[in-house]
Amino acid sequence: MINEPLYFLPGENGFKGQILDEFLASGYYRMQHLIFTTNHTTLEPGKESIPVFWLRTEVIKICENKAALAIRKKCLPFTVTCKKAEITTELEELYRLYKNHVDFSASATCWDYLHLDEFDNPYDSRIIEVRDGNCLIAAGYFDLGKNAIAGILNFYHPDYNKFSLGKYLILQKIDYALANGIQYYYTGYISTEITKFDYKLFPDTTAIEVYLPVEKTWVPFALLGKEKLKDYYGNHPE
Repeated sequence: MINEPLYFLPGENGFKGQILDEFLASGYYRMQHLIFTTNHTTLEPGKESIPVFWLRTEVIKICENKAALAIRKKCLPFTVTCKKAEITTELEELYRLYKNHVDFSASATCWDYLHLDEFDNPYDSRIIEVRDGNCLIAAGYFDLGKNAIAGILNFYHPDYNKFSLGKYLILQKIDYALANGIQYYYTGYISTEITKFDYKLFPDTTAIEVYLPVEKTWVPFALLGKEKLKDYYGNHPE
């Protein structure tokens, strides 16, 4: 079962609050200023598509593993702030350093990743910044609903690889959700064919749910795992 991606344009009230919650709970996710769903993706032009499944984490159920605790300890010297999302020259420079370091294709700029010029931003977005002294070393964007947040983009300075700042930003978004009484943290999709997206299972797979698009329901990821999900679309050809 391979369906073409389905997109929605923002309405008068955008994708904020309860509206965002309802889309996320139905297996949709942000793409620039649109919201969309799909059950497959193509990593490179001309390559065969691979199946994907949407994930969310019920933050109150998280029991952090040793790796998460170790990352928090390593990052204690850094300063973390969360504020209304913006895109600055400083952030664009950090994104450029990150983009030139990673081994996968990425949008040319942070602005291009997040925005379409023909629309005002329809999301209520936040940014988490991590600094070493005055130096910006990591940044993570997320969208805010009423009872959910959706992680959109994380990037970091290549010189700080050993600190696992991508996962540290995940932990910071979880902290935001817990501090604000938010139930779900949506992390995007995972694929049964590759491990590229497996970092989204961090920090506790037992707190994660996976969306089954045929049944239109969320189930605990631990009940299925990637092995059982491999046959899902083949068993649901329509």
